[in-house]
Amino acid sequence: MTRREIRNTTPPNSQGYDAALAAYNGGKLSRAEAILKKLLLRTPRHADAYHLRGVIFYQTNRLQAAENSIRKALELGACGAFYVNLALVLKATGDTDGAIDAYKHALRIGPESAKACNNLGNLLMEQKCYPEAEALYNRAIQNNANYTVAIKNLGALLSKLGRYDEAERTLRRVLSLAPNFTEARLILGKLLEKNERLDECEQEYRAVHAWGRLQYMRRKNAAWHGLDSIDTATLKAEEPSPPPPWTLLNILGMEPTWHRRAAMRFAMAEIPALTNPRKLLSPVLRHPGEPLKIGYLSADFHDHPTMHLLAGVLEAHDSSRVEIHLFSYGPNKEDNFTRRINTAGFVPTDLSALSDQQSAARISQAGIHILVDLKGYTTGARLGISALRPAPIIVSWLGYPGSLGHKRLADYIIGDRIVTPANNAESFSEKIALMPNCYQPNDNQRPWPASIPRTNAGLPAEGLVFCSFNQVIKINPACFDIWCRLLTSVPGSILWLLDPGKPLARINLLREAKHRGVDPTRVIFAPRVSQQDHLARLKLADIALDTFPCNSHTTASDALWACVPLVTTPGQGFASKVAASLLTTHGFPELIADDSESYFTTALHLATQPKQLESLRRRLLSARETSPLFDTIRFTRDLESLYEAIWSHSLRGCNSSRVIT
Repeated sequence: MTRREIRNTTPPNSQGYDAALAAYNGGKLSRAEAILKKLLLRTPRHADAYHLRGVIFYQTNRLQAAENSIRKALELGACGAFYVNLALVLKATGDTDGAIDAYKHALRIGPESAKACNNLGNLLMEQKCYPEAEALYNRAIQNNANYTVAIKNLGALLSKLGRYDEAERTLRRVLSLAPNFTEARLILGKLLEKNERLDECEQEYRAVHAWGRLQYMRRKNAAWHGLDSIDTATLKAEEPSPPPPWTLLNILGMEPTWHRRAAMRFAMAEIPALTNPRKLLSPVLRHPGEPLKIGYLSADFHDHPTMHLLAGVLEAHDSSRVEIHLFSYGPNKEDNFTRRINTAGFVPTDLSALSDQQSAARISQAGIHILVDLKGYTTGARLGISALRPAPIIVSWLGYPGSLGHKRLADYIIGDRIVTPANNAESFSEKIALMPNCYQPNDNQRPWPASIPRTNAGLPAEGLVFCSFNQVIKINPACFDIWCRLLTSVPGSILWLLDPGKPLARINLLREAKHRGVDPTRVIFAPRVSQQDHLARLKLADIALDTFPCNSHTTASDALWACVPLVTTPGQGFASKVAASLLTTHGFPELIADDSESYFTTALHLATQPKQLESLRRRLLSARETSPLFDTIRFTRDLESLYEAIWSHSLRGCNSSRVIT
């Protein structure tokens, strides 16, 4: 809704409207509103005046008044522009169905309205009505061949549907009309990336200074040449279209406060509920003696690494203290995890077909006291649900190792004294809630698979095995330098990595090894397998090498469960201290190196002292039975106590401490 879209649609027969319109177009909204108030006292049936006043109410965040005023205008004279602006107001309040109906009214009055077609297409796109959205975008373009926004939206839809050739033609068309259209270039860049046309992708990202997206694309493919300068540009620039914050976690030198600001920028750009004020859902009361109603919100309630850690906690929750609800907006799968939680009595409420507003309403109807978001900014997240505040307290935990950046998205973040120390409170928009040990749960009911021969896992019969089963995006040149130094210093040793799933990434990693003087045959890639099969083969590794600055998380827990020593060096932020938290809780602080050189010497010492390495592995096996890290019942009781502390802390109000235990 822009000033140039406001025009006089009724005869100019009442004094003052032109003056109000001139004040509005000049940005003097208060003056325009005052003129309209006097005008409507004299001419109470002036449709345009009601409409313009409604527009001013909308732009000053008075949504109910805006709706009432525009509806009054429509009572006095149906007009397509009135319906379009009513739709914008209804969308801002979360009434998507009402907005759709308003756009349809606009198109019945003026079927040639390209804007109404485009905007209605956007709403239907959100509801996954893809054929209808495509038809509307095409209709908008037919009515206005140079409507670049609609052409861009059509290209985005075609790309989403996997119709890449059509999408590319459409996006290149819009860029021929508007070469500086940043969003269109980003969509085209992503399309080219999906199709492994990385040089062309890089051109598009560079053209709009999308350094954050460029560094992430490079890391996914282990294309490290020139990465330092790209990282520097990422840290210095505020990109016109901010990248997802989780794609920035692997940048060396990134300070936690910078990452919090990056999260804030992304949230404001990508989560409409934060910029379009909406009515927040009603708070929930807790009756005396009532268990806390805890809602876990995620897209990953299936065989997913995070859920492998959480399963034991769900089973161990004390129903006299907490009433657990699961809310899923991800795929419905039948697998080991879902069968396990179903047996325990948990059936997630399916939100996958609902809008953010509808999902928030469903959660609110359940009377949840504390909603725990398990996704943050990770792939497939829907923070638009949390932004609508469907519970009086929202907690960020487990899925995303960092601040969400905006106070509306979470009130608290669950951490511990290592990953979220009190002196780092300024790095978080959330208040910090500390677990007494490690923040990350573990499931002590996970199987302990039988050992398998090395040859069954693709390993040579002999030679010390260094391993790192992290995603390739976490492997930085600085890590790889150390790993190759270790291979050079330990004759016959091999480096066992998770297969990155991209041929180019495999080629690049092997080339990087050769460049560092390591025979590429000493780098072996492990295919992706089930969790149980992975644990069985993981026992064959001798030493696990952590990545930095973004550490192993579930991967670290897997290694320690399999009794494989993990060597780490912590950095500044949450994501760079996770392995240190796990090792401290487990009782093995000697595996935490102060810096990268100490990291090398610690790993080398273990690799060249077989008796000490074997003794360490025996200690790791014994610790599985006694350490807090794998005591699921103890962890769950601590978590329930922390939920109670969060509830009590919230009741005390905003003047309470920013750190609670």
